[in-house]
Amino acid sequence: MTDATGTPECRQHGPMTLHTGDQSPAQRFTGTWYTCTDPTCWSVVLHPSAELVTQLDAQGCPAKAPLTITHTRAEGTLLSGSVKGDGAYELLRPFRFRSSPSVGIYLRGSRDRRADLYLIRQAAEALRAAGHQVTVEIDETQRRAFAEAESDRTERAGGRAERFGARAEQLQTSSDAKWERGRAITRGYAGEPVKVDHYSANRHMRDLERAHRLFGQSAQEQAEADRCADRAVTAEHYEQHRRNPGVTLRRLERLQADRRRVERQQARTVEDAEAGKLTVEALVAALIRLDADHADLCDEIGDWEKVIARPRPRA
Repeated sequence: MTDATGTPECRQHGPMTLHTGDQSPAQRFTGTWYTCTDPTCWSVVLHPSAELVTQLDAQGCPAKAPLTITHTRAEGTLLSGSVKGDGAYELLRPFRFRSSPSVGIYLRGSRDRRADLYLIRQAAEALRAAGHQVTVEIDETQRRAFAEAESDRTERAGGRAERFGARAEQLQTSSDAKWERGRAITRGYAGEPVKVDHYSANRHMRDLERAHRLFGQSAQEQAEADRCADRAVTAEHYEQHRRNPGVTLRRLERLQADRRRVERQQARTVEDAEAGKLTVEALVAALIRLDADHADLCDEIGDWEKVIARPRPRA
């Protein structure tokens, strides 16, 4: 890998600028840094130096493929460019990143929410410290309708109910079988004590130990079966609980309070910009995030108001 000659571009804000601030010798050795012109954007691109590439090749550690951390409210925070064995996932696990066959490496709980800039920055720094070239791209304007997100959550709750129900049934069957095997062993001795001086003593002790082990395993599996059954019931009643009138009214009160808070933040942000406390770039970035928050809240409030207005079936 050699240094790129072109100037990289931020997906949101256009051409980046060469980072010319104070750098340590180690940072200068690493390569050429480009940063986004928007001070509130985290997008950064590193072109590794020829010296770094040469040193890595000499050590048998070729320069690693570039990685990109992206965030949209529609998809959440995702890592792209990672390949098996590059160590990226292991580095990101402490920052709540998880992996799945369908999504890849993602930040748990980041979908339909504002970007967690702190975690994203920590994750990017950990990857860069390990020699990865990392670009961060955040777009708060891409979002999905609340009804779509809620439908997705309900569908996933149904999947959880099915999985936990099947797991509970499997564990219950195994627990019952082990309990019966243990009971069969103990019934064979009918409470007879171990005859220490008899030739059957060793076999008697082994059978009792085996029965004790089976009873213990049965109890553990029974406890896990009960836990899975409880989770299956909770998931099965997810939608019913979410749309309970009392729960929905309390949720609406909280959401309306959140919307008023965001509206106050929007007003204060504009006032700060008019007073010269914010640059135009900072104002735009702040308003983009707050407008997305406001749109999410209005969308969700409207959906729950429809639930409350919907006629309830008579008992």
